[in-house]
Amino acid sequence: MALSDVQAGRIGEFLLAVYSMLTTDGALVPFQVDADDDHRDLVVAVKGKSTFASLQAKACFGLGASGFVQSNATYFEKSIPNDPSWIYVVVLVLELAPVTWWVVPAPDFNRLTTHSPARGGREIELHFRAHPDRDDAFAPFRVDTVELGPRLMKLIAALPPSTKPLPGARLVLAHSTRSPSAGSTLTPRDSR
Repeated sequence: MALSDVQAGRIGEFLLAVYSMLTTDGALVPFQVDADDDHRDLVVAVKGKSTFASLQAKACFGLGASGFVQSNATYFEKSIPNDPSWIYVVVLVLELAPVTWWVVPAPDFNRLTTHSPARGGREIELHFRAHPDRDDAFAPFRVDTVELGPRLMKLIAALPPSTKPLPGARLVLAHSTRSPSAGSTLTPRDSR
């Protein structure tokens, strides 16, 4: 019996979480996303840092007829991620082991994938096609398992300043001065 798409997706998430920690000696910390409303499977951060990346994991368990890895992502047109802190990670698993990974920031993924209408034209499907051992458009994003975590750390470190918290920035929440009968609310307060 073949794995379902849901099972394959979970396996990809687990492999990504495990190998991102193993290949960085624990410097990368993955966080599981419980409500997968926007295709975000994992969030990873460098231990002790505030900067993080959102990851979508894709696992493939064989090669297509032409020798390529194939994976798709389907979105409503206006919800296609385009932030560089959104990273697609596709893993090829052969004989129960991860063989090759592609670590592709969303702007590059969107540019290099083919796009086609899906679900009666209501959505867009992005088609990832890459060879595990040949030169193609996705070759610059291909890494061996041992390089997975370091590549993620490099991408996180290179994120534009707009994706990182400002130094010293913090939000302090304080109880409102409203009476209890008015309901309990939290309001932001300047912490200076």
